[in-house]
Amino acid sequence: MLQMAIMAKSPQRVSVESFIDPAMLACESAFLTTCKQEFQLHWSALPPLSMLRAFEAAARCGGFSAAGRELNVTHAAVAQQVRGLEERLGTQLLRRDGRGLAPTPEGRRLAERLGEALAIMRDGVAEVIEAGAERPVRITLSTGFAAGWLTHRLGEFRAERPDVELMLNPTATLIDLPRSDFDFAIRYGRGDWKGVEVERLFVSPGVVVGAPDLVARVGIETPADLLRAPWVQELGVREWSVWLAARDVTVGEKRDVLHLPAHMALDALRAGQGVGLMTRLLVERDIADGALVALFDDEAAAPGAGYWLVRRPGPLRESAAAFAGWLRREAAKG
Repeated sequence: MLQMAIMAKSPQRVSVESFIDPAMLACESAFLTTCKQEFQLHWSALPPLSMLRAFEAAARCGGFSAAGRELNVTHAAVAQQVRGLEERLGTQLLRRDGRGLAPTPEGRRLAERLGEALAIMRDGVAEVIEAGAERPVRITLSTGFAAGWLTHRLGEFRAERPDVELMLNPTATLIDLPRSDFDFAIRYGRGDWKGVEVERLFVSPGVVVGAPDLVARVGIETPADLLRAPWVQELGVREWSVWLAARDVTVGEKRDVLHLPAHMALDALRAGQGVGLMTRLLVERDIADGALVALFDDEAAAPGAGYWLVRRPGPLRESAAAFAGWLRREAAKG
């Protein structure tokens, strides 16, 4: 009967907390809080790295003057840093030893630990620098700029810096630079991209051009007349549609469009295979020589448009900074 009564009794839920002493929980919580506070206190109590570095050098070199020469500061600056460290720690770290200095027992222990820590830091920094130096400088840029302006100038940079390996990626695709492994990009536009740092290299408005014979045969006087001419367009972009829409010209369906990489598009334009929208920088010489005719200039419609050096926020590694500096100098030549 007793067994049946127990079995008939409805089961009860027993929480884990009922087996834990609340006082024990409070004690554990207080212990963790104290540990956290002490951990934060220990880090906040660390002396500045400048003090630690000055002391380590003075202890190792046996004097303030030698340490100053190593750190490229005056001996007085080293002495001031060491005195500040001793005051902060409340103990003497160096003592006079003849004409030089020697660490106290406490100073010797600290100097040894600091020497090990600074060596680890130097090795870590060296590894990063060496890894950066070994990687090629990677740049993404438009095919037109690469073929029409950059490539034939690269010999000068390579002669100047034969130690820098270059890897160029000419493409019409807009790369998400902050999420890529490219060092920087050269883009055409107004420089209003978000999440990146920009620096203008050239102002170069767009211009519609065509071979003289083609222009005369078609009779192009207004933007709408361009619909009667064959088009040449850089592969991967839709510049024509955007340009004509901004001038209230509806394109509709147009089939006689030749899509080519920018350097091939220039050859097609010179051969009279169509009209094209190019940046003036790339066709300036052809216009001056009469190989192409400038039909419509885009300077008023897109003020400030040009080529920009674009990079993610932060410093460039040395090899990439060297190439960027060379680009600035070349751009300044016009």
